[in-house]
Amino acid sequence: MPNGRNYTSFILNDRDKIESFIGHISNEMLDYINSKPNSRFVLFYKYLTHSDLPTFGKATQVDSHEDNLLYYITEEEMQHIEESTRKPFQTAHQSNIGLRKEFYNLTGLPQPREADPYLVNDYLNVYLVNSNMKYFNSFYTQTVFRKLNKRIGNARSWRFDDLNPHLDQGQFTPIDLHVAVHGIGTDDDTEFHKIRHHLFKGDTILLLAEIVSENSQEGLRDSNLFLMFEKNPVFFNIIGETNMNYANYQRKIRERLVNRITARNNALDLDEIDEEVTRQEQAAWRLMLATEMMGYTQNPREVFCPLTYITANFDTLGTIFVASHIKGFSDPNTTPEEKYDVNNGLLICANADALFDKHLITINENKELVFSFLLDANVVLKSQLLLMSPIFKPILNEKRMKYLAYHRAVFEQKEAERRRQ
Repeated sequence: MPNGRNYTSFILNDRDKIESFIGHISNEMLDYINSKPNSRFVLFYKYLTHSDLPTFGKATQVDSHEDNLLYYITEEEMQHIEESTRKPFQTAHQSNIGLRKEFYNLTGLPQPREADPYLVNDYLNVYLVNSNMKYFNSFYTQTVFRKLNKRIGNARSWRFDDLNPHLDQGQFTPIDLHVAVHGIGTDDDTEFHKIRHHLFKGDTILLLAEIVSENSQEGLRDSNLFLMFEKNPVFFNIIGETNMNYANYQRKIRERLVNRITARNNALDLDEIDEEVTRQEQAAWRLMLATEMMGYTQNPREVFCPLTYITANFDTLGTIFVASHIKGFSDPNTTPEEKYDVNNGLLICANADALFDKHLITINENKELVFSFLLDANVVLKSQLLLMSPIFKPILNEKRMKYLAYHRAVFEQKEAERRRQ
């Protein structure tokens, strides 16, 4: 995985890493990989940026926030981000989804041509993973639009009755996919074009190449390319549903680890399994929190602390931020499901976490920061800690506010104890 500052796309060609990553996207695809021990797999995944969005779903001119339909934020929130960053909101005309040259090399696909696009299906069989398509349809996109008060100006491109992709019976649906000079996806790709109406900024597109034979070009044609997609965590907060793929992934981590360690060592080390389960769960949970914050930022892979607005690239300076539990990880009242519920966390800078974790600050029912009496009057310190600005409220959804009610109760209890000392 590259460490470049502006990377929004990544490539995995190690089977164990691919399995670990695919696990929280599609259990069915993970089972498929495990059933193909002789195949070589290459995974490309990309967090969609403004440039990756089709022109019918984004602004191409400054001050056209109403054209940013494929964003999980309202026009008012876009204006707030502009004011906070002191930068005009992004515009772009490019509409293909860019890939990296390394992916073409690893899969045997030709590099993009300067002239005519080429059909990927001439080299690989291309499929949608049906089980992964639940949320990429007109019903859910219209739900998001309604919740965020999105108004469609270009009605011709948004005939929702015609925008549900066709899915075959079974696991996979064959689909045509072209490569143009700027990446994948052209108007000729009818079904993929429909799906692009349901891909928002901050969502993830995944291309999993299965190379069955590498002896010849004819052998390559027996190989496959599977398309999958993942919604940004903000999506599930908007529609009020649980990300079941992520929940199932968490439930099955231990089972998969037991099978893997047994196959390799013929023995079980329970301490090793517990440690690895915790590591994988924490890594997945932290990434979900970071991906959520990326949905609100303009620069690639950028996150920010919603309390202090400290901003940095997650891949290069992610250690600035802490995935902070709201209802404590070690609290005996925290259930296993709550420990890694993405809504039971905030990605905040280390200074803010030090206060939040010790219940020296909390967030009230009006989504305002509340300080312990120990530092409430210390305006200079609060200013130095960058805790004088209003909280970035879009992340404080209904589920988070329920966890924060518990955090406030602990805060009040500790405040009473501190006053007695």
